[in-house]
Amino acid sequence: MYSKAYTADEIRAAEQPLLRAQDSPDQLMKAAAHEVFRAAEAMLDAPSRVLLLVGKGGNGGDALYAGAELALAGHRVEAWLVFGSAHSPALEAFTNAGGSVTHSPEAPYALLIDGILGLGGAGSLPEELEGICGTAEKVLAVDVPSGVSADTGEAGTVHITADATVTFGGWRLAHALAPECGTALLSDISAGYGALSEQLSKVDPTLIARSTLPTDQWAEGSCPAGISALGPVRFGSLEPGARDDKYTGGVVGIRAGSGTYPGAAVLCASGAVAATSAMVRYAGPQAAEVVRAHPEVVAAPELEATGRVQAWVFGPGAGTDETATRELEWLLGREEPVLIDADGLTLLATHEHLRHLLREREAYTVLTPHDGETARLCKAAGVGESDRLTQAIELADQLKCTVLRKGRATIIALPNQSHGTVIDAGNSWAATPGSGDVLAGVAGARLARVAKRMGERADSTDRDAVARDELARAVQVHGLAAKLAAATRFGEAPTSASGIAAHIREATAALTYPAV
Repeated sequence: MYSKAYTADEIRAAEQPLLRAQDSPDQLMKAAAHEVFRAAEAMLDAPSRVLLLVGKGGNGGDALYAGAELALAGHRVEAWLVFGSAHSPALEAFTNAGGSVTHSPEAPYALLIDGILGLGGAGSLPEELEGICGTAEKVLAVDVPSGVSADTGEAGTVHITADATVTFGGWRLAHALAPECGTALLSDISAGYGALSEQLSKVDPTLIARSTLPTDQWAEGSCPAGISALGPVRFGSLEPGARDDKYTGGVVGIRAGSGTYPGAAVLCASGAVAATSAMVRYAGPQAAEVVRAHPEVVAAPELEATGRVQAWVFGPGAGTDETATRELEWLLGREEPVLIDADGLTLLATHEHLRHLLREREAYTVLTPHDGETARLCKAAGVGESDRLTQAIELADQLKCTVLRKGRATIIALPNQSHGTVIDAGNSWAATPGSGDVLAGVAGARLARVAKRMGERADSTDRDAVARDELARAVQVHGLAAKLAAATRFGEAPTSASGIAAHIREATAALTYPAV
């Protein structure tokens, strides 16, 4: 299942009844602090030097109470009161436990615990904190790294970058949107936080997941009891059934590549072939190159000669001339789902009549822009500047289609829905030329699969949600494939789109439930 994430205001509102119902002062703060202590202990191999960055509010109190437990456990713990003061009861508990206050931290520390701002951590931190993370081997943030917005994931000029971030009761949006969170951890066992989860169950959440799981102390089965790392949504086996054939898994048609960009056709087809047991059809000028690379692909010189498909992919390297414009017009008039990428997005941004066809289209459509392409589409569609998540949601509403906004954190936004789905790749190795072409092929194959299986229900009200899930699975597979492609026996190193395509099958197997 997807994890559920909430805005800062939703978290605060859910906490209010629990704060009013406390049996003793700081009961919830102490419970949260104990989980910070447990996470910190998991990051420390032996008694060590620990630095607390302490703010004025509850986040600083969490850090101080956790620091008191660490001091009692034998660690040498220092606290830097960043704004000159802190939550008095927590500071007293910290010093009584043997912790000390410092005004000039001196490296090296084994662990830095960020308790400066938490949910209120948007905007840039004081300049004197620049480079502070470099004083410690590891950094643990409480709730959200300070200087990072809990709702948008945007980071200020000076901010904390954590190796791990621990939170309580419910995920925050930043845990999927902000790579500065590192490994995002959720504790849901402390006193009162089960009730917080009950409060949040009444709120419509954003769905989040991560393509990869860590392999260190936060790996599945290795986390401290009651603490879990944000991870992927596993899916069922793609093995064909006993009566399936080459068509029943959903045939995907690909229109990609040109004389200028022949590789785009091969990469897109590579992603599709690796993602499905069903047939992949190709239409376009690079038919010979595609078949040479993948002889199982059935190729035709033009769209009209392709044959029956369940979903189309259009755009990677296809060009933006009159021929490409006519081809996109033809596809927008079809009844099959269409995924539009790359040059197809440029055509939509520059031709009002194509955007009109898109808005009027009843069949399912998904656009897959990166941030630059999103900006151009937003300008053409009259969508203003905003954070990545909000802007993707508004663009989906404006163009009446699904928007899959690519990036380290990929956002899937559906029209007429106020919340999106966010998939954190967990790595940035997919930031390489042609990577998006591979993703387009993988996602197109998954769309063809769901269109085939839904059959006559393809226009039903649950179509968008089912397609969203298939797109999210494609994004997860792609993100994990990039991680696998970067692996060498000496560590990770730069990879390529071809390398990512070569690991799609392995990533699919790793994300199939149950895991092998």
